[in-house]
Amino acid sequence: MVTSSRRLGRNAPQGKVEFIEYHQPFMESGEYHLKVEQTIEADEKITKQTFSREITFVISGERFGPLSPTDIHAVFPPADTIGEHSNVLPHITFESSTLPWQRFPGTIDENLTWLILLLFRESDFADESEQPQLQSITLEELLKTSTAKFPRISLERGQHEQQLVNIIDVKKKYLEPLLPTKKDLALLAHTRQPKYANGNGEQLATILGDRLPEPSGMSKVYLVSVEGRYTDGDQGSFNFDGAGDEDLIRLVTLASWSFGCIDPEQSFTELLRNLNGEPSSPRLPINNDLTAEKFLAQSYVPLPHALREGSKTVSWYRGPLISGSQPDTFDLPVRAADELLRYDSDTGLFDTSYAAAWQLGRMLTLQNQHLAIDLFNWKRENAQNLKQLEQQVINPLLRNYSKFQAQEITIPEAPEAIAQWFYSLEILQGIPFNYLIPDERLLPPESIRFFWVDSVWVDCLQDGAFSVGRVTPVDAKDDQKMPARKTLLSGDRTITGCILRSQVVSGWPDLLIEAYDTMIEDSEFVAPDEAKLLKGLRMERLAPDVLICLFKGEIKTVDIHQKPEGMHFGLDAGNESGIFTKNLRDRNGGGDLKIGNIPWRGDQAKGIINISAMVEEMKKSLNQPPDDPFTSAQFGFQMIKGVQKVRFISTNS
Repeated sequence: MVTSSRRLGRNAPQGKVEFIEYHQPFMESGEYHLKVEQTIEADEKITKQTFSREITFVISGERFGPLSPTDIHAVFPPADTIGEHSNVLPHITFESSTLPWQRFPGTIDENLTWLILLLFRESDFADESEQPQLQSITLEELLKTSTAKFPRISLERGQHEQQLVNIIDVKKKYLEPLLPTKKDLALLAHTRQPKYANGNGEQLATILGDRLPEPSGMSKVYLVSVEGRYTDGDQGSFNFDGAGDEDLIRLVTLASWSFGCIDPEQSFTELLRNLNGEPSSPRLPINNDLTAEKFLAQSYVPLPHALREGSKTVSWYRGPLISGSQPDTFDLPVRAADELLRYDSDTGLFDTSYAAAWQLGRMLTLQNQHLAIDLFNWKRENAQNLKQLEQQVINPLLRNYSKFQAQEITIPEAPEAIAQWFYSLEILQGIPFNYLIPDERLLPPESIRFFWVDSVWVDCLQDGAFSVGRVTPVDAKDDQKMPARKTLLSGDRTITGCILRSQVVSGWPDLLIEAYDTMIEDSEFVAPDEAKLLKGLRMERLAPDVLICLFKGEIKTVDIHQKPEGMHFGLDAGNESGIFTKNLRDRNGGGDLKIGNIPWRGDQAKGIINISAMVEEMKKSLNQPPDDPFTSAQFGFQMIKGVQKVRFISTNS
């Protein structure tokens, strides 16, 4: 395989993304009192009566956190990574599209976010002791804060004093330059709605930071609450409650993460381009012993093997991920895994691959007790019906008997649960990782391997699953004759794929992997008549840094990139003079407009963007009248950056 990279922008193939200014919750957080009255009045026989009912309920939006991992869709730059992020505005995306607007930064609803991102650089502080440290305290301690400035608040129903909350204390002189203005709050949060040909994707909310990371060091980002901390009105500002420069300001922290901007080789593109792709398929290193090399080239590994009589030996094993199409065949069904053992006289070793697959299929099915019972009962019903049909064929006189005339004998199709189970086995779902990759050297760190799925291995796996209830030779014959058995087994279906072990998998959750049936030359787009997009059968993380993808057909080209909604935000990288720029786009995503000089708040070296001034520059460049509104949706649309695509092309003809 050879690799190439391209930048994807507006033409990303998965659809479009709609930017939305805000998504207010249907009801604001707080306590509600509901009173219902009904008055009944009729003729003189029924006197006027009034009936009433009162209830109190609470809408409890997020307030103190900390947010759970399931609340956070993604952060960028990824947590605990080291890469070329010096031109990136950190951001966090939530699963809840209303979270940034569930509370207010002031006392009234102004459609502003109550959450902001604060980025601290290592170089911000005179010494390490002044850096903010995440602390966990109770709400009771928060309410009685005496060592730092924090506004008086009241707890709502459902919130108790012993509830834990995370906080940071920051000196005013460090915090004040970082806080966004009230106008900036209106621009730093938006929602995004993916639009696909077959419908809309999940709406997600995103909060942007306004500061670039440390160019050559570590940065720490805190998601903090500013609920009630800003004064009301367009010119409102953060209320420091009379604090001096050396006084501490306490902030409730709902999430935090850190990352570094040190190694340019750790960016998304460079990680993929530098993947270990040799050998291209899962196999051990080349061995000078030609006899052993014959097996190693076919993805075999030698493994310890405990024999039934108690002795131990070493045998060959190969998982279902192999280097090419598999010519082997077996007559299935079999009654036991031992029938699938093979012996190689040249090496004096057994080949346990298919025997292990058969035994694994049987164990996995027996482990699923409900399905095993359903499978046994369905097979028994099939066998009984087949025997009755055979009797009618052998002895036509039986057809005249009334008990045979009264019923029509049918062979039932496999129940949905059983059919789904065998399909999951076909695409290797639920297969233990050590059966797929029996030796770590087959998939070392930061590597990608391409493979064919051994259809015979899968057949043996499925036959083992189908063997539940197969005890006698007659049972085996019944299984072989069963018509539905052939529809459940995978047969000779061609399935290929790739398996990736890299920081890319853990650091970028919105990966998109596409495969084509043709070797595509290094071009940015794929013409519809140039190659066929293969159907994806499975894409799943097997570990935090391991991803497997299966496709129907033989892959010749693979593209790896992020989904459109996974794009990040930032400036265009600075030139040799360290000057950042920002390319702009029109409503359709095109155009070559640019902001040549980025407006900063304070010293450019601090990397804090003047968001409001940036918007004015955008309006000028886009020829938008100065008095026209410019929303957070428009700002997010302009600040988003296209993601890189890395292409792997087969070198085989």
